[in-house]
Amino acid sequence: MIKKIAAVIAAAVCIPLAVSAQKKALDHSVYDTWESSAINKLSMDGSILSYSINQQQGDMTLYIRNLNTGETLVIPRGTAYTMTQDAKWATCTIKAPYDSTRQAKIAKKKGDQMPKDTLAYINLSTLEIHKIPEAKSIRMGAASAPRIVASKEVSGKKGISHLKIFDPISGVADTILNVASFELSRQGDRIAMITNKDKKDSLSVSAVILKNLLTGRTDTLSRDKKSYRGISFNHEGDKLIFMSSNEDGKYVGTLSYALHLSQEKVISKAKRKKPAVTEIVTDEIICEEYDGFPSGWVMGDKAGAKFSNTDKRLVFSLQPRIAAKDTTVIDFEAPKLDIWRWDSPTIPPLEKRGGLKPALSCVANLDGSNAKVIVLSKSPYDQIQFILGADNDIALSKDCEAYFVDSQWDYNSNADSEIVDLRDGSRRQVGKCLPSPTLSNFGKYVTWFDRQDGNWYSWSVATGETVNLTAKLGVSFVYTDHDTPGEIEPYSGIWWFGEDEQALISDRYDIWKISPDGRKSVNLTAGKGRADSIQFRMIEFEVRDNSHIYQNIRKRPLKGNIYMTAFDEKVKTNGLATMRIECPAEPKVMLDTFSFSKWTKAISSDKIIFRKGNYTTPTDIYISRVWQEESTNLADSEQLTAINPQKADYLWGNARLVSWTAYDGTPLKGILYTPEKLDPKGKYPMIVYFYEKNTQNLYASYSVAPSRSVINFPLYTSQGYVIFVPDIVYKTGHPGESAYNCIVSGTEAMCDQFPFINRDKIGIQGQSWGGYQVAYLVTRTDIYAAAEAGAAVTNMTSAYGGIRWGSGNSRIGQYEHGQSRIGKTLWDEGALDLYIENSPVFFADKVKTPIMFMSNDGDGAVPWYQGIEMFMALRRLNKPSWLLEYNGDGHNLNKRENCKDLSIRIIQFFNHYLKDDPAPYWMRNDIPLGLKGNIFGYSLDK
Repeated sequence: MIKKIAAVIAAAVCIPLAVSAQKKALDHSVYDTWESSAINKLSMDGSILSYSINQQQGDMTLYIRNLNTGETLVIPRGTAYTMTQDAKWATCTIKAPYDSTRQAKIAKKKGDQMPKDTLAYINLSTLEIHKIPEAKSIRMGAASAPRIVASKEVSGKKGISHLKIFDPISGVADTILNVASFELSRQGDRIAMITNKDKKDSLSVSAVILKNLLTGRTDTLSRDKKSYRGISFNHEGDKLIFMSSNEDGKYVGTLSYALHLSQEKVISKAKRKKPAVTEIVTDEIICEEYDGFPSGWVMGDKAGAKFSNTDKRLVFSLQPRIAAKDTTVIDFEAPKLDIWRWDSPTIPPLEKRGGLKPALSCVANLDGSNAKVIVLSKSPYDQIQFILGADNDIALSKDCEAYFVDSQWDYNSNADSEIVDLRDGSRRQVGKCLPSPTLSNFGKYVTWFDRQDGNWYSWSVATGETVNLTAKLGVSFVYTDHDTPGEIEPYSGIWWFGEDEQALISDRYDIWKISPDGRKSVNLTAGKGRADSIQFRMIEFEVRDNSHIYQNIRKRPLKGNIYMTAFDEKVKTNGLATMRIECPAEPKVMLDTFSFSKWTKAISSDKIIFRKGNYTTPTDIYISRVWQEESTNLADSEQLTAINPQKADYLWGNARLVSWTAYDGTPLKGILYTPEKLDPKGKYPMIVYFYEKNTQNLYASYSVAPSRSVINFPLYTSQGYVIFVPDIVYKTGHPGESAYNCIVSGTEAMCDQFPFINRDKIGIQGQSWGGYQVAYLVTRTDIYAAAEAGAAVTNMTSAYGGIRWGSGNSRIGQYEHGQSRIGKTLWDEGALDLYIENSPVFFADKVKTPIMFMSNDGDGAVPWYQGIEMFMALRRLNKPSWLLEYNGDGHNLNKRENCKDLSIRIIQFFNHYLKDDPAPYWMRNDIPLGLKGNIFGYSLDK
């Protein structure tokens, strides 16, 4: 039932009238209806906000709130919300009820027998909703919606739809038949459609048709080609482009297309029935040179042609021509194989996973009726950075061809950089082998962070002069927590103000305002960050016009307020800060014992929308006004949602910051999560969870949810566990021993500091890099009574040459420069000893801790056989071990049924070893293969 409520969302913001005197422990039955909140859209004028409350498994609710009146439209099961930029109209999908869909699946209903979603459009002035039955999709203009278009697929005609075009004011609808694809102008007043020839309908045609939805005028722009695609309007909606091909599809994936331009002024004045259309690029490009196009490259179906923001030029790309299929080859007799070549720029897995695909960027400069086409890229791996929506006459060429092979194990994004003139294709060199060069917003400077000396540099487009921007400032701009062997990284990127007159750059704590010519620099935050150990980072609230294909960079003013997130390193509090950009000053800072996210503000509004929560408080949505000059707090904060009121019925827990000294003398911090009703004289089992550093999450909010890979903190503290999460500091070449130094020392320190921890009942759990550390630690100590390791690398020598199947890239860089932190190739002097030292499988005979692995055969990050290697070693050595392999699931579980299963099995495993519960059936007995997926073995009965 859809309803409107005024001022206060009574259904969403409610406070329990009474709290049960006897709280319950959380269990696996609570997952499905536990809720989360999400901010969806805020109108550009700040008047309309949409947000949702979602159940983990069940129905969501969409809220559309008028922030001026407080009136709210509540749409049960509403999702996929879109809104016009003038905040007058919106669309959404109303999902079929979850229970109905579930029952239909149980009954094995398919296709048309399944419960249907409903599409709707909403009048945001009145908050009235209008449902459209049987529609498959709904669209409207990004800026406004004089008409709303719904499509319904034609039965038996894949990819063909009938369109119903609504006047949202009157509700009157027009129908257009047999449309293959369509695009609406940004203003929503024009529609361009591709229709396909229907062999059963002699009146149907293959054509591109333009219809003015306000005047009713219809023009056929092209017809009778074998293939049409790529319709795109310009920003104003009075021009459009489309692609056509006369080829018959015998080529694989790369038909050669022509590019056509149609202009409204030509169409409206044309006296002929068929309006004039300009051909920008012909489709007669097979394998010969054509107007500067390289041989063997064509405008294919991935050309992605778009207008620049002000129609000054068109931007598109070329693809390599793939040879025609040999029709004499019989498919079932043909060998199927991938050929890996040592000197190829890529490898088959990388190609299959959509890695950096060869393409040549092009522009067509529009000059009256003529268009000059220029190929910009020097190589297939030359990326072109456009600015100002491709309207600026220069772009930045970042050619990584010379470094592309090395990038498969060297994570640094180096490129040979040049300035390209889009008017004639001429070039000027910026530098060779630059690390991630970037062109400034208005094209006056190229900047980069030098990963060798740790400084920011700028190169002037006007003078060609290179300037070191940070060397003389007396502070480091190097990310100091970066402890992998790879090259150093900065704290943040550069924020540009004015027309590139000023640049803002962060060191560890403060923000610096720097003239990009290097003449003047000042600590904008006046050293407050460093003095108080507060990290300031720039953020930007404003809602932008995202209807352009290229980022429409707004000119940030040189005067006025800027906003920053704030994080106190010492006590881990979070918040927001603001100040004026004109002169250095200590920012006004609001810090609190919460985590904040999704800071949102519209351009012409003084309201800020955000999410706030911590370990004991669910993450809800709040609204507040921008700080007043005399205030240091967010004024008039109003809570819009109050999710999970049932939390008051359950035991939860608390989080505290803890400290200790590692075995090597390094001072460390961690988080200790304890049960809600902690008895200081009692004895509690403890689980140690870790990854790298986590204390920045002291005030993070956690929901109760089935585990994708790691233990759920609230579930475990509710059931009487203590959880310890230590920070880890690593030394290159010795990641395993670094983990031992920090984690085991922290475990012992917690037992010494808190007598309520039962030092005989401690477990460890980790996933991925954490799983590796678990596998390593059980070879070094028997302090832990049980261990669970998910997606663990256990043999760095065999994993070194593997593939990350999710990306298709090599794993080599992981060990040489990345997280595994060996810092050497496998063949460097002394390296083999390091790889073996850090590979738990070679020391499996030392393991005394019962351990459970999760290694899934669909893992795209860690080779799943790594878990098998360690499990089989322990099996051979007759040591208690289990391995969970979720069929077809990934690195972190994606299928909810598997997540629920893992949650049950992990806690049963720990309950057995840390709480002396009976071992469940699955830990003691085999489940027959024929009963897999039917019998689960959760029973604790003997």
